[in-house]
Amino acid sequence: MELLFAILLMAGLFAIYDAIRKLNQNVITQVDQNQRIIELLNELKRKQ
Repeated sequence: MELLFAILLMAGLFAIYDAIRKLNQNVITQVDQNQRIIELLNELKRKQ
């Protein structure tokens, strides 16, 4: 019974870790996209 509990606990911790990792990757991707948009807008301003 203790072994089952330990396995379930490890699976739960891994699921939480994986969810946080995916969320962090999405935030990093969005920041990169926002920086690119800012650069493009600045280029457009310079051309006007």
